[in-house]
Amino acid sequence: MHDRQTFQAAHKGGESIRGISRDRGASRNAVRRALRPGARDSYYRPSASEDAEPAVRDVLADYPAMSVSDIALLIDWRKSRRQLSDLVARLRPRTVSEWPAIEARPLHSITIGHLSTKPLDVGKMKIGELNL
Repeated sequence: MHDRQTFQAAHKGGESIRGISRDRGASRNAVRRALRPGARDSYYRPSASEDAEPAVRDVLADYPAMSVSDIALLIDWRKSRRQLSDLVARLRPRTVSEWPAIEARPLHSITIGHLSTKPLDVGKMKIGELNL
């Protein structure tokens, strides 16, 4: 956003609205809004990514390797994918560095078990035993 105090000072110094907009790279309507009586000295509007940052942090804390499209589905993101991608890229390195060290079980300690179920009656269908 533009610095409204600079616009007001330039106008009090005798500069025209068109000159202020040309020199400062602002639209003439932006300069007019800044010069209105009772106009705020500063203007701030949070971006959509700022509003979504806590939700993205929570998702990345639980699922640090999740893709941006999956994060978008989880937090119900309806804005630009690029904004969300930039936010995730900015937050992910912090999250990855905080990943806990995973200690895997030795391969020889993992054995294949035997799973069996009793027959289940579901409506008119009968499901038999399942052996793995």
